[in-house]
Amino acid sequence: MFDLVIRNGTVIDGSGQPRKVADVAVQEGRIAATGPKLGPAKRTVDAEGLIVAPGFVDIHTHYDAQSAWDSRMTPSSWHGVTTAVMGNCGVGFAPCKPADRSKLVELMEGVEDIPGAVMAEGLKWEWESFGEFLTSLERRQRDIDLCALLPHAAVRVYVMGERAIRHEAANQGDIAQMRQIVEESVRAGAFGVSTSRTISHKSLKG
Repeated sequence: MFDLVIRNGTVIDGSGQPRKVADVAVQEGRIAATGPKLGPAKRTVDAEGLIVAPGFVDIHTHYDAQSAWDSRMTPSSWHGVTTAVMGNCGVGFAPCKPADRSKLVELMEGVEDIPGAVMAEGLKWEWESFGEFLTSLERRQRDIDLCALLPHAAVRVYVMGERAIRHEAANQGDIAQMRQIVEESVRAGAFGVSTSRTISHKSLKG
């Protein structure tokens, strides 16, 4: 007796094999079998005429703000995405000192054309460090999984403040502090570090 059988769907498994009509059985949260006319299940879903496939991984999103208030994570979740990576292009909201919040909002507004007023209203800023940001994300159930990259711009602003906004070069002390933040963030669960060399990535103020 399987926990779940999805019956008669068109299975596209991502292996490169041709699509086929088959059942997919799930046991304890994992795919246990695929094939024609699998055995009984506690729950059955009729997928005739529908595609059954692994969830997509969207490796480039900017849900950094939306993740703070939205459980659905649309539009990605509408299109078969089950895991999204955010924090791309070196922009995001952690780490962040209270005095620098508007700077990071302005940068995201300029880079990704997300209205600053929406972010200012929606972000509750329950964090300062990147680890605290991840903890705040864990408080909300979502339709998809999220992986968060540590954004380089946020790290620079956290360490250098206005000097980062003025595009000043980091000194050795700054770099040492940034290195420590990166290590702490990766240990806390950062999926990696993102940055950008694209000259158009700037706030509306330039």
